[in-house]
Amino acid sequence: MKRKLNTWLMGAAIAFTGVFASCSDDDFGPTIFDTNDYPLDRSAYTFPLDTFIKKNFLEPYNLKFIYKMEDIGSDKQKNLIPASYDKSVQLAVLSKYLWYDIYKQFGGEEFLKENSPRIIHVIGSASYNPTSGTETLGTAEGGLKITLYKVNNLDVNNIDLMNEYFFHVMHHEFGHILDQTSQRPLTFDLLSNGHYDPLDWGNKHDSLTASWGFVTPYASEQAREDWVETLSTYLTADYKKWDQLLASAYYDWEDLDIKDVAFYFTPADVKWFLGTPQNGKFLDSDGNVITDAATLNKIRANGGSFFGHDLYYEFDADIFYSRFANKAGVDLDSIGYPSPQRNGDFHVVRKLISRNGDGSAMVNADGKVIFESLSEGGIDKINGRQMILDKLQMVREWMKSAFNIDIDAMRDVIQRRQYATNEDGSFKFDSMGRYINALTQPSASDPSRTVIEVLLDEVNQYKALQTK
Repeated sequence: MKRKLNTWLMGAAIAFTGVFASCSDDDFGPTIFDTNDYPLDRSAYTFPLDTFIKKNFLEPYNLKFIYKMEDIGSDKQKNLIPASYDKSVQLAVLSKYLWYDIYKQFGGEEFLKENSPRIIHVIGSASYNPTSGTETLGTAEGGLKITLYKVNNLDVNNIDLMNEYFFHVMHHEFGHILDQTSQRPLTFDLLSNGHYDPLDWGNKHDSLTASWGFVTPYASEQAREDWVETLSTYLTADYKKWDQLLASAYYDWEDLDIKDVAFYFTPADVKWFLGTPQNGKFLDSDGNVITDAATLNKIRANGGSFFGHDLYYEFDADIFYSRFANKAGVDLDSIGYPSPQRNGDFHVVRKLISRNGDGSAMVNADGKVIFESLSEGGIDKINGRQMILDKLQMVREWMKSAFNIDIDAMRDVIQRRQYATNEDGSFKFDSMGRYINALTQPSASDPSRTVIEVLLDEVNQYKALQTK
């Protein structure tokens, strides 16, 4: 997968809470909230959103959508700020459109009444974990409460960012609640047993973890996160991203300290060095600058190589990363990806190359490097692509048997609400071949306005009922 691993990645925590009473004959009611119907303040600035929340979350699903941050429900160890009103309006509308309405369509209203969280608490700022260098994007607590962070960063014009920080998180955290309602198959936990890394998952590159059978680095943290990451990634990642994930998972990958990488592509041990003192030049095994155009073209076609620490003395991470990330005409798949570590160092994650007995890379008839694939399980004996597909099948069967939900059909609806389509149902792409954000496209019901503008009418309609 061709992207830099973020220094902070998603974390999720499940805290089981309970209240124990000494009496055995308590008559518990159908709700955990005060059932008195208190009229909303029509003079309040927040009246439209308060009314929308009451009509669409509280009344049908007994759900409190809390956007006015409550200290008692927040992590007091973190420096957090409330969500803004406008961003809360957008998130509330999108939560209904891309989460609740979807599950209502495929699971039914009774499913949501039974399985919906009872509290959604939205926070304006990020929730950083300084000791681990990670970022918590959401939490699911005891099957009752979901907390979403970073709401003030919500940008309806950036569908990929919203997917990463909100839509994916919504399905991830709801997946935890469903997992607590109906236990996932215990055999799932055995598929990657021994390969989970609860301490260092935040340093792992997504291509590397894909080759081990995980859809995201966070999925490699533990089995319960693996389970819900498989579900949420499948539902929200566009079709291209999912295919790219499986393509990465087909190969073996290795993770190396950037100062210790010595990469050989030809029997002549031609090396490619970056930055000072080589200044981006190609050197042969004797350290001489290569000037022959044909040789240089062949090196570039084969992907080149990194420097070895024996010839590179003054490593500058910023210079290296800038040059590495912006090299023209070089296929990054051939040489790998720079992967920043939480301590500020860089690693290189690269496809494992098939090598001859002398350590040189094996090339095909066209002079292209041959990579180790996972058709036989690779060096680590894990066929990452097949492992991901096996895990997905278990999630698919569980969602169908436990909740009668077809996640393939659900995924298609989610994708079409997120990404624009043509009249024939095919997806639209921009000039760069990327999916187009459907929320900012003209609405079918009112082409003079965008989809998000029409959706916001569900809140704005209540402005007419406000009193001055």
